[in-house]
This record gives sequence, structure tokens and C-alpha cells, in this order.
Amino acid sequence: MRYFDAKSIDEEIKKLKRRQETTSMSLGEEKMLIKEIEAMESSKKFLVDVQNTETSIDGVKEERTTLKKRIDAKNKEIDAVQAEITAKQKYMDSMKGTEDESRNNLKALKSSRNDLSKEIGEVMDARQASRNKFREATNKWYDYSRAVKAQKKIQYDEMKVKENEEKEAYNKMLEEEEAKKIPYTEEKQLCDYLVNYLTKAYLESGKEMTEAKDVEIIKVADDPFAGFKPVNKKVDDMFLQIGKTGKNKRVRHSKKNAQPVFNLTVDSYEQFGFLSLSPPTKLEDVSKAVEELKAKKEWYGTQERGSVRTIRDIKKANDKAAATARTKSNKTTTKKNGKLDIFGKEFAPLSATASTNVTVDASWGKKPEVTTESATFDLADAPPLSAELTE
Repeated sequence: MRYFDAKSIDEEIKKLKRRQETTSMSLGEEKMLIKEIEAMESSKKFLVDVQNTETSIDGVKEERTTLKKRIDAKNKEIDAVQAEITAKQKYMDSMKGTEDESRNNLKALKSSRNDLSKEIGEVMDARQASRNKFREATNKWYDYSRAVKAQKKIQYDEMKVKENEEKEAYNKMLEEEEAKKIPYTEEKQLCDYLVNYLTKAYLESGKEMTEAKDVEIIKVADDPFAGFKPVNKKVDDMFLQIGKTGKNKRVRHSKKNAQPVFNLTVDSYEQFGFLSLSPPTKLEDVSKAVEELKAKKEWYGTQERGSVRTIRDIKKANDKAAATARTKSNKTTTKKNGKLDIFGKEFAPLSATASTNVTVDASWGKKPEVTTESATFDLADAPPLSAELTE
């Protein structure tokens, strides 16, 4: 920078521009002149920076003077503190003896701690040895337990095989004993039982009543009470009646002479079903049922062993069918999240006005519509009552 004020720079720029405008020069000289003008323009910015720097330097000098005064004050405070430190140092030197004693005590405690650590290590080693010994004993016990379980399993398998052999031998013995028996003995005994029951309950009792009614009345000769008649309270003049007449007495019928009431139990129906016969439904059919039972007994006597299902076979088949039906019903039960869904189709709604957000099957409680084709059937195709009970 050749100039250190803005006015001198402006005048120099003005001269250079006038020279450019009024003087003829080559292209190189004109370029040099333009560069000089640009340098003078840029020197203005540097001039501002220089002025700002000078101003800041003056401020720094003033601040330096102020800080020097403060540093001198702090030096005086430091000297005072140093004097106090020196006094305290003397006191600390006097306390070194006590610190040496404490240091010696600390060393003794550390050595004692090391001794205790060694003892603890020995105890832990003894504990580890005890653990290893216990682990070895436990492993031996588990090995023994596994050996005992394996031995018991072998014994159980042998016992199971023996039991199966004994069971097979027992079943074979039962089959042989059954083969020695007369076939269909149980069915014949059931026929005899039903014949005896129907005969005593309905046929013989009705016959006794008929015979009791047909007994002739024998007149007594020389009866002293001949010609007597009972007194009629309503017509006889000798009878005195005071007040209202009493109620008529109820005529009680004799229970001994009452007609037997026809009533078969559910077990009787089932027993007829075992024999594939239709049970009697009224008193007039009892004699026919007795004849059928006798004929059925004779028919069983002519059958070979195994040609007809026995009562035992029918019971086993019924039990198996009932178990299968229960299993199916348990599987088809509607469940929701592992629980019974009481709003499903398997459950009827408690009331039509119940306020629930679940859709209820509208077919509950209504009679299904029956078409003509499904309603008509032939009675000849219907199974007998005994077959229904058997199924």
C-alpha cells in the first residue's frame, strides 16, 4: 500500500482514470493501468482492515495496562497465600510422624488381610473338594438309579409278557370251556324267564280272576234269615231322619279281583330286543308273545355255534357304538378359544328378548317343515321295535 488514507487513494484513482480517458496507449499499457486501478480499489478494503486493526491494538494496549494492575494485585494475594502455605507446611511437617505411624498400621492391616485371603483360599479349596466328592457320589447314585430303573423295566417287560401269556392261556381255557357248553344257553334261559314272567304276571292272574267270577253261589237250606231285606233309609217309614242327609259313601272296588294292568319295563323291551322279537303292547298280545318265545327257544336249539349273534355280542356292540357316539359328540361340540361357545348352534337361546350382540340361530324351537316325499313311508320297510332297541 502506497497510501494510508482513503482521500489519497481516491485522488490517485481519479488521476489514473483521467489518464486512461485522455491518453492514447497500447493495449498492454491500458491493461496495466486497469490492474493498477483495481489494486487501488482493493487497497480501500485493506485500509479499512488496517484502521480496525490499529483501533483494536490500541484497545489491547489499554486492556493490557488494566490487566497488569490486576495481575500485580493478584501477585500480592498470592504472596500472602504463599506465606500461609509455608505456615501450614510447617504444621504438616510436624504431622508426618503421625502419618508414618498410620502408614505402618496400614501395612500391618494389609499383611493381615493377605493372611486372611490365604486362609479363605484354603477354605474354598476344601469346599471345592467337598463339592467334587459330593458330585462323584451323586453321579454314582444316579448311575445306580438308572440301573435299578432299567432292571425294573426288564422285570416289568418280562412280567407283561408272562401276564399276556397267562391271559391268552386263560382266554383259551374259557373258549374251550365255552365250546363244551351247549350253545345259546343264555338266550334259552332268557326265553324261559320271559315266558315265566308273562305267564305269572298276566296269564295266570287273569285266569284266576275269571275262575273266581265263575264260582256258583250255593243257597243255604233252611236259612233263618230268609225273607229279610236291608233297611232303606229313604223309603222306610220307621226310619227317623233329622237334619241334612250325609254324603254318599264311595264304593271301593276290591284290589284282589282287579284286572291286571299291562305294563312292561324298559328292561323287558331290551330283553325282547336281544332275542330279535317284538314285545307285546297290550294284554291280548301276551299269549302270542309267549308262543313266540317258546318257538324262539326251540329255534336256538337248532342253531349251530357262532351262526347267530349272542346276547353278549350284542351288548359289546352296543357299548362300542355308545362310546363312539360319545366321542363324536365331544369332538363336534362347538368351542371358542378353548371354551364352550354357549351362543353356537348346539345351545338354544334362553329367551327371545335377551339382549346379546351374538347372532342366534333362528331355527331353535321351531318345528322343521316336512315335505310330502319325506313324510310318506311304507310300514313294511320299518324295522321291528326290538331291532330299534338293539341299535
